[in-house]
Amino acid sequence: MTMLSRWKDRWPHTHNHLAVRWNDAPKERRSGAPSCASIFSVGFTSAFIIQNLRLSCHCNARPNSGEPPDMAQSIQFKSGDLLFRRGDASDCVFWIRHGEIEVLRENGDNAILIGHVRGGEWLGEMGVIEGRSRSATARAVSDGAAEVLTPQEFLDRVSRDASLARGLIQRLSIRLRTIEDKIAGDLLLSTREAELAENGAPSSEALPNDNERILLTAGSDSLRSRIGPSAIQVGQLPFVVGRLPINGEASPPRSPDLSIDDQPPFRLSRDHFMISRSQGRLLVSDLGSTLGTVVNGQPIGHDFMRDTALLNHGENRVVAGGWGSAFEFIVSIG
Repeated sequence: MTMLSRWKDRWPHTHNHLAVRWNDAPKERRSGAPSCASIFSVGFTSAFIIQNLRLSCHCNARPNSGEPPDMAQSIQFKSGDLLFRRGDASDCVFWIRHGEIEVLRENGDNAILIGHVRGGEWLGEMGVIEGRSRSATARAVSDGAAEVLTPQEFLDRVSRDASLARGLIQRLSIRLRTIEDKIAGDLLLSTREAELAENGAPSSEALPNDNERILLTAGSDSLRSRIGPSAIQVGQLPFVVGRLPINGEASPPRSPDLSIDDQPPFRLSRDHFMISRSQGRLLVSDLGSTLGTVVNGQPIGHDFMRDTALLNHGENRVVAGGWGSAFEFIVSIG
């Protein structure tokens, strides 16, 4: 009996979805600009978590110590087992006890590896929080065990775990800010152009520090053929990297500072990742890309626990579009 058979009675519709072939999974729809409903949904969810966190302050909430969640069903999985497919209903959250899960995204006829989830990490939590279907497929690459929580059990856990709640609030806040930035992209661009026309240079807050030089170079031959062998100096933050739209495709609301050619099936999204500064530290943010971003080996994006990753002094490797993507950048800080 497989892992899926042992808990199909609890979520029968999820189990039925898993019988669908990989190529039958729906493709992600990407619109040119987020709707007001998207902003309301993210903002309302953040407010809900904040309220639960406020209530939990009156309890003896313990920090996230890596202990398994209470009142959850334990499952065992074997290498090759599917925990869920892209397009399935987000009707449960997994807390991985041990083992390794690979997260895959359909890209044409191929399945692209966009990252891994390992012991002590959550899987599938953002789909439950945002009320959306699964955006990727999760498949075990080793034997292991996990706890499976219903949405209510997960939210109860959030209300008792201040550390988990803070992490979710921070992530939702970043997403809300990204949505707002996309909607206001044209206005921000106009403001930037007006500032350049008036002052001849952007404000000092948008520039790297005097003793800080940010260089972007190609880390693969394929990318080098697209952007050239010379380093690109980042003179203004934030700095957005994305894909050139093809004929008939809408331009992203916020035009990338570096637009790169790509052909279907795309590995690069139209606005893929951004280099920016927050609280004095440089970081990379995934901008809701289809296949995610990997920063120094750490996957970030919608399907993982983080949307941002800090950049280190020296060389950093940033891969856009999943493991093995040709869009591998070297970001040098010095």
